[in-house]
This record gives sequence, C-alpha cells and structure tokens, in this order.
Amino acid sequence: HARPRNKAIIGYLKKNGFDSAVSELEAQMGIKYEKKFEGNLERKWTAVTKLSAKILRLEGEVEQLREDLKNFGRGKVRNPALVLPRGPAKHICAGHKQPITCVAFHPVYSQVVSSSEDCTIKVWDSEEGSLEKTLKGHIDVVQHVSFNQDGKQFVSCSADLAIKVWNIEAGTCIKTMRGHDHTVSCVEFTPAGDHLVSCSRDKTIKFWDVQSGYCLRTIEGHSDWVRQVKVSPCSQLFASCSIDHSVRIWDYKKGEEVITFRDHKHVVDHICFSHEKADQILLKYVSKEDLSGSNAKTADSNSGNGESKKSDKQPKEEAKTDSSSPQQRNGGGSSSALNGSSGTTNGGESRRVYSPQFLASASRDKTIKIFHISSGVLVADISGHENWVRSVIFHPSGKYLISCADDKTIRVWDLEKQFRCKKILEDCHDPFVTSIDYNMARPMLASGGVDNLLKIWECH
Repeated sequence: HARPRNKAIIGYLKKNGFDSAVSELEAQMGIKYEKKFEGNLERKWTAVTKLSAKILRLEGEVEQLREDLKNFGRGKVRNPALVLPRGPAKHICAGHKQPITCVAFHPVYSQVVSSSEDCTIKVWDSEEGSLEKTLKGHIDVVQHVSFNQDGKQFVSCSADLAIKVWNIEAGTCIKTMRGHDHTVSCVEFTPAGDHLVSCSRDKTIKFWDVQSGYCLRTIEGHSDWVRQVKVSPCSQLFASCSIDHSVRIWDYKKGEEVITFRDHKHVVDHICFSHEKADQILLKYVSKEDLSGSNAKTADSNSGNGESKKSDKQPKEEAKTDSSSPQQRNGGGSSSALNGSSGTTNGGESRRVYSPQFLASASRDKTIKIFHISSGVLVADISGHENWVRSVIFHPSGKYLISCADDKTIRVWDLEKQFRCKKILEDCHDPFVTSIDYNMARPMLASGGVDNLLKIWECH
C-alpha cells in the first residue's frame, strides 16, 4: 500500500505546484508522477473525517442503548419521565408559507399551536400531525403564542403591535390589546390567568388585564429590545432577556429589579425557569456560602464563579400604572420566592405553588447559562452548539435540559453529569431551528424552523 500512497502524495504536490519537491521525491522513491493519482489524498482525508464523525455518532447511540437497557431492560418498568426525543420526526407538518416563529403544546389536549412570519396561527393535532384550523387576524409577523393553564385560551403577539387573546375551541379572537410602540416579541399569561405580561422592541414590559384589555403597568429597565418575558409559577417573580445582553429577574408585585445577570456576550433570545425536580439536581452545584448570600445583586462574572455586585439600575414606571408605586429597596423581591419556598398564586389561591430557584438562558453567543436566582451565581456555562441558541426548556424529569439552535440541531444536556451533551438530533430543520416545546402531558417534542415546517418528535 506504500506505493499508491506515495504516488498520491506526489500527485497532491504536483497539483498544488510544488514541482521541485515532486522531482526530489521521484528521485528518492524511484516512482514517477501519474495524473490519475491526483486527488486521492484529499479523498482519503475526507473519508477519515467522515468515519471519525460516524464513530462518534455510533458511540453516542451505543451509550443511549446502554442507558435504555439500564432503565428499561427486561423486568423493568419503563419510566415515561426519562424518555428523550428521537429521530426521525413522527410527523412533518407543512402549511405555513413563511418561517415558524414559535410552537406551543396545549396543556391538556393533543394539540400544538404554531405561529409564523406569514401572519397566521395554525392549530394542529399533535397525535395525527394534521391541520385542524388556521387563525387569521394579525397583519404582520406573529412572534409568539402561549396558553393559559387550563388551555381554554391562548394569547399571541405580533410585529403589528397587537396582542390577541383567542378562544382555542371556537378559533376566534376575543380580545385585542394595543399599547406597545414597536414589535411585541413575547406575551405570557400569569398562572392565575387574569393578567398578561408582554415585552417589546420598544424596550418595555407591560402588564395587562385580560378581562378589560387595559394596560395596568409599564416597566422600563432594559436598554434595548426585550426579547422574552417569563412569569414564575408562584407569580412572585418574572424574568426578562434582551438584545442588551442582560437577563433580569423582577419582583412581580413591586415591579422592581431584583437581580441582573450580565454574563452573556451577545443577544439573549430565550429564558426558562426551572422546576422542583430540576432544582433538586442543580442545587448540588451551589455552595452553602452562596446559598446564604444576598438577594439584591447584579451578577457580572465571565468566569462563572458568581462574583456579584450591587445593582445600579432601577426600573421606571409610566403614568398609566397600577396604584402601587415601586420604590427601590435592598433585597428586592420576596425572600421566600427567591429561595424556592411555596406560596400562592396572584389570584390568592392557597394551594402550594413551587418557586423555581434557577433560570436558564439561551444566547446568540452560542451558549446556554444557568443562574441561581437568590445568590446570583452562574452554575453552568454550557457550550456545544455551533450557532445561535434559540430556545431552551427543562425536561419534566429534571435530569435534562433541551435546546435548539441555528446549527440545525436539537440537543439534550445531562444536568446530573456536569451538563455534558447526552443526545443530538441533527438536521432537524434547514437551515435553522427556531423554536421547541415539550409536551408535559404526553412524551413528545415539537419544533419549528425556517423551512416553514412544524415537526413532532416522539420520545421513547
């Protein structure tokens, strides 16, 4: 095999103009240049690279099968809480004429809703992959959709500056709200379902009364487009992220900034509160000293060591707000909410509602970060995606974090094993995956992409 290899080397050198080297090698090796061997070396290099990638992929599949055997082997009861999405997609749903911007599962029924740049919202049967209805009303890009807790209503927002509340069964718009001065990028129901929280390119966050449609309060603090807002299940905190590279936690009742994280180096597009099962795993990454730290901080630690300093910003309010006028106080929000204690919803219900202790963020700096809210410590700085990270969600088991990115992949990260990448679904959408959502009632994942497609992935 040495002779063909040497001829391939000579062919490579000849092709690239190294004539003197070719003459020297021909004299020393006693072989002559043959044109048919040109390109052989490059082809071998390409083959080796492809084989290496295939070996890595197969090793991952073997590890997954070993994990499945361990969890679901003979005589063992399959635990649905541990299942992960697998390719190929069970359903590929075509219908949108422009890229999909957001996907959201119905909290009760087997439905999934998608919003798109084509100004429409589509409702799909997630079990069959069939289109049930198309909702029209917005006159520009629909940016986001989300359900209330019982699933009877969902809300949408758009670049047309409107927020619309829809009856999912009738497929009709029952309320339209306006007040933002630029694109509305995200809107969410509060857990009680009586209020909405929205954010916009006009740099503000607004609170709305669902029944009347009135804007109750406007909060300022971010210096650029606010990309997303999330309300914690306990309704004592809410979080926001922005093009200004920051992630902020706010006291829901006071409208005050509790803590600001500035660890990302690019736009932060998505945030997600943890839940109780995930917190049980993540707390092992937080030291006792950090757990006893102050609540009112601005985290600014590129090293991820949680070094903190006092916040130098205070949110302002416009004239049209609720009766409570926020004033800056040390400690910001409720300590019980910050430390994961149970509480009540903002509707005054007495049932136990867990307050998450961590927040995950996805950024265009290609990283995912997880922050401990009360201490301000950066507990995880996850790298692996090769392009902008678009969305991140906690798996219902608490063991995993799922993300999607502009590198066409959906990735699963193992929280118990130092956040290593456990699974990769490749070429999910072409060219970008824009949004994902996990069905908490049935084990399946939905994804939307720039290819105008909604995909449903079975988890098993």
